[in-house]
Order: sequence, then C-alpha cells, then structure tokens
Amino acid sequence: MRYKSFRYVLLLLLVGTIFGGGAGVFRQTTPAGFAVRAARAAPASGHADAHAGPGGERTVLYWYDPMYPDRRFDKPGKSPFMDMELVPRYAEDGEGAGIRIDPVQTQNLAVRTEKVKRGRLVFSRDIPANVEFNAYRLARVQPRADGFVEKTYDLAVGDTVEVGQALVEITVPAWPADQSEYLLLRSQRAAPEIVRGVRERLRLSGMPEEMLKIVDNTGRVQTGLTVKAPLGGVITSLDVYPGMNVDKGMTLATIQGTNPVWVTADVPERDIHLVGGRRIRVTVPAYPDRAFFAESATLLPKADQATRTVPLRLTLDNSEGLLKPGLTASIRLRGESEESLLIPTQSLIDLGDEQRVVVRAADGSFVPKRVRVLRASRDATAVLDGLEEGEDVVVSGLFLIDSEANLRGALDRMRANSREAE
Repeated sequence: MRYKSFRYVLLLLLVGTIFGGGAGVFRQTTPAGFAVRAARAAPASGHADAHAGPGGERTVLYWYDPMYPDRRFDKPGKSPFMDMELVPRYAEDGEGAGIRIDPVQTQNLAVRTEKVKRGRLVFSRDIPANVEFNAYRLARVQPRADGFVEKTYDLAVGDTVEVGQALVEITVPAWPADQSEYLLLRSQRAAPEIVRGVRERLRLSGMPEEMLKIVDNTGRVQTGLTVKAPLGGVITSLDVYPGMNVDKGMTLATIQGTNPVWVTADVPERDIHLVGGRRIRVTVPAYPDRAFFAESATLLPKADQATRTVPLRLTLDNSEGLLKPGLTASIRLRGESEESLLIPTQSLIDLGDEQRVVVRAADGSFVPKRVRVLRASRDATAVLDGLEEGEDVVVSGLFLIDSEANLRGALDRMRANSREAE
C-alpha cells in the first residue's frame, strides 16, 4: 500500500499543479496519434468546499468504475468489470455519471453525434454460387430384357439428346416364342382372360407398350427393341457397343436433365432470414447483361459447422439452355428487418461479451450505455434495448471520451492516495 501511494505521489508531481492554485494539465497520446488534453481547475484559494464534511473532508456520494460510470456502488473496492479500484464520486462533482469534456475540445476534435431513430434495416447480400445438374432430372437407361446389341448411334458422353431419341437397338431372343403364343390365342379366339394374361406376361418381360401395339396392329412377331432417351438432357455415361451382350439390369447410359437446373450456394447463418418471401435474383459472368430468377428456393436441413453456413438450392428455368452446369454464378438476397431502434454502426463499441455506445446526456456530459444488438446492415445497426428514440449517440471522437474517462479515473485515484500519504 505504501508503494502504491508513493507511485501516485510521483505521478502527482509529474502532473504539476493539479492540486495547486492553477489549472492542472495532463497530456495523453491516443493510439491514433492524437494528443488529448484534459484540464482540471483547482478550487480558488480562500473558498471553502460547500460540500466538505467535518474536518474539511469531501462528501462521497457513491463509488464507480470510470470505464462504466453508469454503475454505482455504495462502498469502495475492486471493480467487477476492470482490474482497478473503484473511484469515489464527490458531492461537488454532481450526481451525473457522465464524463464532462471542455466544449472547445469536443469541437476541435470533431466529436459528432447522431440521434437514435426508429426504422427498418435494408439488407442486400451477394453470395457466390454454382450452376449444377438437377438431381431430380436423372435417368439411367436399361434394356429391361436380355439380348444383344444390333445397332448403335453416333453418340458420346457430353452429347445432348432429346426426349424419345433413339440410343441403341437390341434383339431379344426370348420374345418371339411368347409373341407367337399370344398371336395364336388371339386367332383362335381364346378366352379373353387368357389372352390378356399372355399379353401381360409380354409386358412384364420388358416389352414396351409401344411394341405391343405394333404386334396387335400388324399381327407380326417383333424381335428388335429400340431403347430411347426417357428425357432430354446430357449424356454423362455411355457403355454400349455393337454386338455386345446385354442383360436387363445393365445400365447402358446415364442422362442428366438440363431443364430446370439447380443453382447452389452456402448462405452464412446470419443471412438465412433473407431467404424466402421474394424471388431470388441470379447472375452469371457468362451473360453479364442477363438476370435469372429462381422458381423456388430450398434451405437444406443441415448446416456446415466448419464454415457456419447453410446450403441453399435454387431451381431455375433453363428452357433456353443458357445455364450450363459448372458455370459460376452469384445470387443476391434482399430483405428488410422488423421496425426497431437504429444507430450508426460506427457508434458501436464492441467489448467482446457486450456492446456499448456513448450517449450525450441533456447536461452535456457523455454517458456509456450497454445495448443489445439485433442485426447490422451497411452503416446502420438495430438494437433491442438500452436506448431511447431521440437520444444522441457519439459517432466520431470516441477516443477522446475514452481517454477522458481513463484520465478522470487516474486523477481521482491520485487525489485519494495523496490524502492517504498525508
């Protein structure tokens, strides 16, 4: 304790005449390189302290932490917020918990305030995305019957095919016997249920309805099967050659549909509230003069814990064929928040576990207040509580107020320790 008192006495001597008849001046350089001066005028000689107690001691109203002057304590001790001792507030300083600064200083150092207002935040986010195949539009082409390849067409992986386009012709040796039995029963006018049973057996053996109709109309046995594309799109795999044997479970080709297509993106958690309610705009660098709009948007149910994002899938019409899977894209999310109290984002002081702003009180002093932040957009931040509409929050010059708060706490501690040393 004696060592601390000695240090404060030395610091007191460096400050100069802070307890003498003139004005003490303390200079502190901020991290930005500014020199901040805070003057304290000493009481005029010969005038007694109007609030002095017995023996000339000043009356203490309460104790406080200079960094949190709005918190009051009824006895001295260690601050629960900072690693420092609480500072007394004396009666002659008044009841206010704010920091008072010379108006000339606030003007010279451009301390600027803006009023707390009520309104809505407008959000606009551009998120990188990719054009992908629509997994719902996928077909695996199989022969549905054992046989061998009679003919292939000039097709390869990457080619585009139309729905119903011929892919390969196959001969099925097992069909002629079944078709002959069917035609014989029809010609002999067998019982209808028997004829229908044989026809159904042909269908279940893999013979398409189109081929059965040809047998019904012509009365001739059909052995050749033309395998066609069940949907239009791009061939992504093709494994068929003339003369090869095939079985009914073999995949001859895979076709990916290209209309509609998917556009996928990873949306940050804080922006998922912007998905839904509006048509989402999509742009691609390949067509800078075009804008595409999603027909539907789906947020997938599982978030990525590593990136703190949620996968988003958009479905887009691609009847023109402009959106090629693999292209890069950008999606724009837009939206508005609920009406709330708004402050300039620049006025927010983030202390990690809490956020604060500095408010200019009606008496001209500056008072820090704790706030709860909802969301931020561009230059504005929405707060849940801690402020009232119309209050003035400091936007620029916060370093001056912070320096003044630190200085005031140091000087008050020096005064207290100098009295202990005496």
